[in-house]
Amino acid sequence: MKIMDTSRPLLRRAGALAAMAVTLMAAGACDDSTGTSNRREVTIGGIFSLTGNWSSLGVTSKAALELAIEDANAQAAGSGVTFVADVRDTKLDPAAALAAVQSMRGDGVQIIIGPQSSAELAAIKPYVDANPVLIVSQSSTAGSLAIAGDHIFRFTAADSLEGVASAALAYGDGIRTLIPVWRADAGNQGLHVATRRAFAARGGTVSSGVEYGATTTSFTATIAALGTQVRAALATRPASEVGVYLAGFDEIADVFTAAAADPVLASVRWYGADGIAQSSALTARPAAVSFAETVGFPSALFGLDLTARTSWEPIAQRIQQRAGNAPDAFALAVYDAVRVAALAYITSRDGVDVDSLAARYAQAASSYHGATGWAALNAAGDRRYADFDFWAIRPSGTSHAWTRVAGYETRSGTLTR
Repeated sequence: MKIMDTSRPLLRRAGALAAMAVTLMAAGACDDSTGTSNRREVTIGGIFSLTGNWSSLGVTSKAALELAIEDANAQAAGSGVTFVADVRDTKLDPAAALAAVQSMRGDGVQIIIGPQSSAELAAIKPYVDANPVLIVSQSSTAGSLAIAGDHIFRFTAADSLEGVASAALAYGDGIRTLIPVWRADAGNQGLHVATRRAFAARGGTVSSGVEYGATTTSFTATIAALGTQVRAALATRPASEVGVYLAGFDEIADVFTAAAADPVLASVRWYGADGIAQSSALTARPAAVSFAETVGFPSALFGLDLTARTSWEPIAQRIQQRAGNAPDAFALAVYDAVRVAALAYITSRDGVDVDSLAARYAQAASSYHGATGWAALNAAGDRRYADFDFWAIRPSGTSHAWTRVAGYETRSGTLTR
């Protein structure tokens, strides 16, 4: 992500780190001479999909949380506060996410990083509203969850900004008719709607599209319905002006495998949303890789500031070493979310309730510049500023890898390739 004030970004980061150091030194100075009376152990929870759909993000998120806690403890040495992790597997299941939150809150956990999906976040919101616990999602984007005054923060922007970026890329490619396909859940539905609106606002035509169920495992019917709409579009436009927009998670590998059987679907361009960008689940499937390369499939993802690569790349490398997979910006957002949580706790010497913690968290985020850029939040608790990268599968040596192919700067509306 690029911060809104792009001038002297490294000075902003240096200032933030200096402020963090002052905070930690001041906290350490408040300890008594014995170093025992003010000692606290603070648990930071994590609810990620470790073995279910979108586990490609869940595994790197877990590694990011653990590394951030290690770094926070190293920097907070002498402050009297020690951070520990409690990570649960949700399998991307809303019911499992709710059960994990209830269990963690019962154990006294005040802050939980995650969940990954908007469907999970929507499922836990009523409980969190009635039983305060601070939730910080790294990757939920549904605009329906952008609500001021609750105990839910999101370290990414709401779906409306990503929709504008995706529409800009497709329209800029010459696409004039877009056929959306989306997973039936809050996040992907929101991305589909946001992209539909933004593309139509540019003068493009959007077909009714095809929705598939969140538990779908066979995509024969989905692909047949999509094929019908693509053929209808091709009856009035050349293939160069027809595109497919796909919003989903790791199951997209199965969608591509099914779509590969229809040569008409391979004749138009495809575009993707953030739930699949940089996913190892797709690159692990040769048939899906082949189809993705054929149709282009640039997929939007919360972007990183390339001018600050020296700041975030070492963290990304450490996450990859621990997780075995390269992290995306969402995983790096987990790292930042934990470091901000540590700052919020360090500044409250005698414990804090969830309402006060939320206020301290937002305050700490406003001055924190980390791996994903400036962490300032808006009134709804979502990332205030966000730019986007587009990733596509391209040849890399003897295999294929996700490669950055374009970028979109939200503030200026500039598309770069």
